[in-house]
Amino acid sequence: MESDSNTPRNGAKNKIRLTLPVQGMTCASCVLRVETALKKVDGVDEAVVNLATESATVEIEPERVNVDLLKSAVEDAGYKIIDTADEVDALKAESKAREREYRKLWQKFVVGVVLAVPILIGSMPEVFPFVRGIGDRLRDVVMMLLTVPVMLYVGGQFFKGFWTALRHKTADMNTLVAVGTASAFLYSAVATLWPAVFASSGKPVQVYFDTSAVIIVLILLGKILEAKAKWKSSEAVRKLLALQPAIAHLLLNGDEVDVPLTAVQVGSILRVRPGERIPVDGQVIDGFSMVDESMLTGESIPVERTLGTPVLGGTVCLDGVLTVKAEKIGKDSFITRIAGLVEEAQTSKPPVQRLADKVASVFVPAVIVAALVAATAWALLGPSPVLVHSLMAFVAVLIIACPCALGLATPTAIMVGTGRGAEMGILVRSSEALEQARKITSVVFDKTGTVTVGEMRVVETIPLNGIAENELIGLAALAEANSEHPIARAVVDEAKHRGLTIGSNISSGFKNFAGRGVQINVTDSADAAEVRVGKLEFVAENANGEARRSAAERVDGRSTELAATVLYVSRRDSILGAILVSDFVRDSAVETINSVRKLGLKVRLLTGDGEAAARRIAAQVGIDKYFANILPDGKYKAIKELQETGEVVAFVGDGINDAPALAQADLGIAMATGTDIAVEAADITLVRNDLRLVPLSIGLSKRTLRVIKENLFWAFFYNVILIPLAAGALYPLTGWQLNPMIASVAMALSSVSVVSNSLRLKRIKIRS
Repeated sequence: MESDSNTPRNGAKNKIRLTLPVQGMTCASCVLRVETALKKVDGVDEAVVNLATESATVEIEPERVNVDLLKSAVEDAGYKIIDTADEVDALKAESKAREREYRKLWQKFVVGVVLAVPILIGSMPEVFPFVRGIGDRLRDVVMMLLTVPVMLYVGGQFFKGFWTALRHKTADMNTLVAVGTASAFLYSAVATLWPAVFASSGKPVQVYFDTSAVIIVLILLGKILEAKAKWKSSEAVRKLLALQPAIAHLLLNGDEVDVPLTAVQVGSILRVRPGERIPVDGQVIDGFSMVDESMLTGESIPVERTLGTPVLGGTVCLDGVLTVKAEKIGKDSFITRIAGLVEEAQTSKPPVQRLADKVASVFVPAVIVAALVAATAWALLGPSPVLVHSLMAFVAVLIIACPCALGLATPTAIMVGTGRGAEMGILVRSSEALEQARKITSVVFDKTGTVTVGEMRVVETIPLNGIAENELIGLAALAEANSEHPIARAVVDEAKHRGLTIGSNISSGFKNFAGRGVQINVTDSADAAEVRVGKLEFVAENANGEARRSAAERVDGRSTELAATVLYVSRRDSILGAILVSDFVRDSAVETINSVRKLGLKVRLLTGDGEAAARRIAAQVGIDKYFANILPDGKYKAIKELQETGEVVAFVGDGINDAPALAQADLGIAMATGTDIAVEAADITLVRNDLRLVPLSIGLSKRTLRVIKENLFWAFFYNVILIPLAAGALYPLTGWQLNPMIASVAMALSSVSVVSNSLRLKRIKIRS
């Protein structure tokens, strides 16, 4: 459970916002009931319930309402608020609970399939001749016994949901499943145990145990897909918080003691060794190291951290030892605030109101009323035997209206569509992504790791004083060969790319001057020379002022234009030149931007890098509008501001720092080669490092959503047309009454049509 203070609006009293985990919601009707219950509590100004994250965000006046009142209101509505003491532990517990739910549903599904297969075989003796030898009555009894556990265990949650809805005088998909399957089962059980009840009709007695079992198993499959989406929705925040190390090296009276992170307090003095993650936000009080902050800030180049500079929890200490004074811990830390932004964005995103759930509250009562009207009409006006005709009409209406096709409409299209996407390298997480993709008006790309590769390489060399380019690169690579710094690796890779031999046997005396550069002694003849690579003030210590100024004038303008990091190279007192190192654009970036524009969408670039880097990359790929110097909360805010202007925004990113923006965007698209946290926060994941999949994913989503809508239309159309026939509308004209068995076949055919329509997605050519 989380809370934060809000600035009072419109002169209102102080308010706080709470996020409450809610258990027991299954559909849009549940969301509406919980929201209504919360809004009725005196002192609640706003309530937004999210089915995907199973949470309710409420804005309250603390003087008038507390958490206990909110719990009572939700419990009275038939649901439950989970108590959460520690935020991190609560997130882990929530994720485990959702994982357990997902695995339990899979277990039920397997049991359901194992039981439904023999039931289905037993119901079709004309197809499976060996079944005929069992005997009709014995076969029906066996099918009934097999159907009981399917109803009670596999489909138990549907009947529980039906009872909850009934208590609150409403209806949802649980009602459809429960009423339809129970009616088919009860009718079949009566026909099996007391066949004489129907014998007077002179018609063969049919049983529909297969209808009950198969419907429950198929609807449960859809529930499994939903449960998996809910489970994964909490993974992003959990993995983000897991970046903080579990153990910290605490300094006490000069001794180093390993303690749990929870034992660290504001003011604690911690030691961080090379290669370790910094445990908390704080300030360096001793030591020097380059720190990799790319996972939080998006800046691909490690930054210097020394006495008096701040550090962030979760970042990596690369090559030195730091002594850090803890300043922000727990919920106040930077990484926890980012987690909060991700969670807030996920909570504020409204769930898709599927058409089946939208109309369920009207459709189900209408079906039940139609069945009762039909039964009553047959009882009052029908021929003898009245009871049989009345009961058959009632059951036929309920069976014909049973939501098998409705339950299949969305999951089958999603399964086929996402399967097609997987073949193309596009992973779509949920129907919410499909719904949002067709509405997109703007696509915002992160720079580092998305539009660019996120790796450093040599983009230009500037030789001075007559040295050749290859010789300049060779000397720099020789000096940097023993360094693990990303810029050093870029220089060494460039030397290898040029086919240069890095002769370590002619160098000695390697020294690393932290934050300044490196130095070696090179023996290229009988003469040994000191070679330095690094910042200008370091390599030019022995050069005269005029040489320094001349080198800076030659290099500074070009480095600014390319937004590049500069490595100067010197030998003795001579500045030999400069090597410019920078991130570079993906090969597919320009084509992708053009394809997105052809879809009629606006394109923007968003980056934590400086103005020069943003301007250069934007110009290279043909983007007119860009935002530079944007930190993680700034990215989130930038997306939110675009949405507030009416834009429907897709955001493409890859880093931890992109997670809040990916979650806030109407459609989050992550590169799978990026961080796990970005992938978990996104709606769509691109398996390959190919930006051309961005417009293709939008095209796939639009086609899949179109198929879902077609499925839902035909499923409802089938009900609207056949319910009157099941009620006996043609009997006065033709003397024909729809047999429940035929109703079952018709229902099965409607399901086949939905599945067949979904399978078209395998053959449709997807275009960007």
